[in-house]
Amino acid sequence: RPSGIASVILALSSVGAAEQKPLVAGPGPTSSKNPLTDEFGEFVAQKLDKWKVPGMSLAVIDGDDIYTEGYGFATLPDTKATPETLWYGASATKAQVAATLAQLIASKQHPQLADGWSTTMSSILRDDFVQQDEWAMNHITLEDAASHRTGMARHDKSSARVINGTQVVPRDIVRNLRNLRNLPLAAKPRVTFYYCNLMYVTLGHAIETITGKWQGRAAGTGAPCCGILLGQAHPGVQGGRPDGGRGRRRGRCRHIYRRRLRLCLLHAAPFSRSVHRDIKKPRMLATTAPRRGLDISLYGLAWNRKLSKGHVIYTHAGGMHAFGAQVYWLPDAKFGAVAFANTAWTSNAVEDVIIYRLIHDKLGIPESERIDFDKDWEEEMDKTTGEVKDADKILFPDQPEPPLPSMFKTSDLVAGREDPRGRPRRYDMAVPIQPYHVSGDYWVVYTKTPWNPTFPVEFQPGEFHKGVDGKASGLEIKWMSRTGSMEEGKAFFKRVS
Repeated sequence: RPSGIASVILALSSVGAAEQKPLVAGPGPTSSKNPLTDEFGEFVAQKLDKWKVPGMSLAVIDGDDIYTEGYGFATLPDTKATPETLWYGASATKAQVAATLAQLIASKQHPQLADGWSTTMSSILRDDFVQQDEWAMNHITLEDAASHRTGMARHDKSSARVINGTQVVPRDIVRNLRNLRNLPLAAKPRVTFYYCNLMYVTLGHAIETITGKWQGRAAGTGAPCCGILLGQAHPGVQGGRPDGGRGRRRGRCRHIYRRRLRLCLLHAAPFSRSVHRDIKKPRMLATTAPRRGLDISLYGLAWNRKLSKGHVIYTHAGGMHAFGAQVYWLPDAKFGAVAFANTAWTSNAVEDVIIYRLIHDKLGIPESERIDFDKDWEEEMDKTTGEVKDADKILFPDQPEPPLPSMFKTSDLVAGREDPRGRPRRYDMAVPIQPYHVSGDYWVVYTKTPWNPTFPVEFQPGEFHKGVDGKASGLEIKWMSRTGSMEEGKAFFKRVS
């Protein structure tokens, strides 16, 4: 969903109203002053150029003070990025969905939510929430879905914004949710952290089912986390929300700051202290090893909770095929930052580099103790983007030399194919399948985002099957997600033409 800096900062300000203290002594935060200096602007320009990101909007909360700036270009060749630029926020808006649910639960006005976060998804959505595993279907709760502990893998490739040339609408979202019954669980519920966008689409549908309202207006008066301000900032959002709760929202910033932000900074309204505690509460172990100078990550209501130099950091990223967002909040320092930019994944890289400089400056971290996020992201990009070396050996380590010939002619493999858990495969599909022969009837199946060299390249093992007529009856793909480091299950694409 498209999103704006203001709405996220409004949420951050409200979420951070209840003060926390660092766990250990360390460098202390400096006093508030505008960090977005000319010198800092030169630093940002250098990083945007290095990472080939056209433009970015950045906002900083420091106590009661808010600073905003735009850098580079929102649209090439000459439309400047400003604090008012509309950006896609992607998964950075998941926190709005989770905060809406927290508010609805705390209100005690909805009988369907009498069990709070322990309310089962199936009790709300019934026929729309059907899974292969009957126990999971009957026991997965709102909290499980919000904290990515359902056991459901990403399955992003089973989703779509456009079907047969037509933009999807809410009824298509419901249809996609019913498709959950065709998607296998990758793990038992509540055992493994599996990030799943589909579950936030499901939560968005649950909110609208409970309230009978668009989720942006579902939580009541003035809740900044809930998208109301976004609807005011950009009326067209309500008619173009193809992914429900998953994350594509947009809004402007500066005028919203003036009307609402100081109220949220000085008071915790509209959320009670119990809702603030609910939002911050960790619910699932997301990582088991430190990374990027941060301790292990705990996940709650669309927030990663980490420790750095003894300071608690809440953060969440957002990314899609042409945009990236990073949101950070340090409650003990009363400091936060949010950035939106306009490339896939490299936006997140440059935002991390820039925001962590702001954080380190605020906390007074010596240069010798700072993490080199440029280097860290360069290594990450090298591993997951561009041409993949030895994909066949990774997927098929026991392949023979020389490879065995296929039992089918290449011309016999050209056909339309479909699978109930995916969609009919089209020659113009958004994520084209590119098979590469390995040996016999085993293939490497590449899936790439067209026109986007910085987006991760996915590859998975595929096998063509023979029908009773001796022809290729279908292609079986074992779906895997490199970005999520998870197996998503097998799908058989039956030949239909």
